[in-house]
Amino acid sequence: MKKWIFIALLLSSITSTGQSGFNKTYGFEPEITGNIFVNILLDNDTIVLYGSATPSNPPYLQGLHFVKLDTIGNVLYQLFYPDPDGDKFAANPNFDLIKTSDNGYALTGGALLTNFAVFAKLSHEGEVEFYRKYDPHPSLQRQPRKIQETTDGFLIAGHKTLQNGDIQVFLMKVDKQGNFLWEKTYGQPGVNDIIGSLIKIDDNHFAIGASKGIHPGSPPYNNSNIWVKSWLIQVDSLGNLLGSSESSKNEESGIVGLNRMQDGWLYGTSSFILLNQYEWGKKAKVVRTGEDIDDIIWEREIGTTTLKFNTVVDLKPTPEGNWVAIGQWETPLPQPPFDEPNYLGGFTFKFSSDGDSLWSRLDTAFWHPVCGSENHLGGVAVLPSGSVIAAGYANTNCYPPTVRSWGWVLKISKDGCIDTLLCSGITPVEEVQPAVELRVWPNPASTYVDFFFQNPSDDGRKRLIIMDMTGRTVRAFDVPEDVSSIRWDTGTNPSGIYYYQLIANDISLQSGKIILDK
Repeated sequence: MKKWIFIALLLSSITSTGQSGFNKTYGFEPEITGNIFVNILLDNDTIVLYGSATPSNPPYLQGLHFVKLDTIGNVLYQLFYPDPDGDKFAANPNFDLIKTSDNGYALTGGALLTNFAVFAKLSHEGEVEFYRKYDPHPSLQRQPRKIQETTDGFLIAGHKTLQNGDIQVFLMKVDKQGNFLWEKTYGQPGVNDIIGSLIKIDDNHFAIGASKGIHPGSPPYNNSNIWVKSWLIQVDSLGNLLGSSESSKNEESGIVGLNRMQDGWLYGTSSFILLNQYEWGKKAKVVRTGEDIDDIIWEREIGTTTLKFNTVVDLKPTPEGNWVAIGQWETPLPQPPFDEPNYLGGFTFKFSSDGDSLWSRLDTAFWHPVCGSENHLGGVAVLPSGSVIAAGYANTNCYPPTVRSWGWVLKISKDGCIDTLLCSGITPVEEVQPAVELRVWPNPASTYVDFFFQNPSDDGRKRLIIMDMTGRTVRAFDVPEDVSSIRWDTGTNPSGIYYYQLIANDISLQSGKIILDK
């Protein structure tokens, strides 16, 4: 089996100017052609990261990647460990990385080609002590995500895909060498259950945070064929059920970063919103509840859009008694045929124990005028100083010479700044709404749509273009100066989503969406 270890004081990275903080990407070139970080922990004054990487040499099989940094972002150590059976190691954002009682580390992942679960134990120096794989049979796939160490082994929580396609939560016990002991499964037929958290209350009490629901298939959608809830499961050390509670339908969509409070729970989630028959979205938020998670004490939304990829990923306490959450915040997609870029940014949100917002920020690693920016955060750690370190990855989807992923790390001061010399307070990103030039009614529509022009004499002659989802023009109108309304007879146009654009002097004045429901 081939593996390589690299120790250095500094590896080449793309760096943003900063005083006490930084925004860095790590490519580890030329040995690696793509890599991601999925989680982070703080070990004294060392930042410990793990994820996956693809080597530049044949057979180009993605493997486990383990990295240590100092607190200013310099690489101290890295290990690449390929799967011993020629499989591909994979892990998703916020798969667990923990410090073990013997001063080593434990982490989870999966084998892409066989769908085996992976549980690995490393020494403090970063050497692999064992790399265990668990056959999912009779299930199709077993995906371990969360770890809690016990006196005699480890509890590993995840979810697995059954033969009939259902997804259910599991809790697995292994000994200190990673040997399988037992497994319990939680769920119900016809419902998909996705793991989000596993925390220890005491030696015989553990809490599992998850989602349960019927996930989107193909449109048209309705409230019976698409819904989701948060699900809190409490078990003993043998996996026996102690109790459970659920959120209201669609008010929440899972539990991440779960923390036990004196009289309840604190966690990250997203509300689920069915926008219409063809679209759904989410709003990320943090929630404080009583013992029953349907007993909401307070909640705070993060971001301003309602889009699919808005999500909280992790949540940690800060030394001064506050909290910090990280996740993704998506900006609106451009409407075809327009090619203005959008971006998926990594957000950091600091708030008090009473839910008061202290600051929030949205960061990206790269920007491209066509592709925009795609960034994912996977985990967060907080230094004794209160500085926040978040890790994940950024994708360069159309950058020459290579399309690839990069490990990404942010260090942010306790006041929400990367460059403290320029720190003047951080506020949430807000969307700027364009001036309204026309009103569209009815919308949704069935047989016709009327466009009412608010300023019919301004801007000279206008042109109104209506397109389908592929960007193909299905109708176009010249709009003379004295015309105050135009009707589009939808005729034989099928149900679905359409877009309109109002143009004057080659400048787009307004664009929007129309839903036809026949």
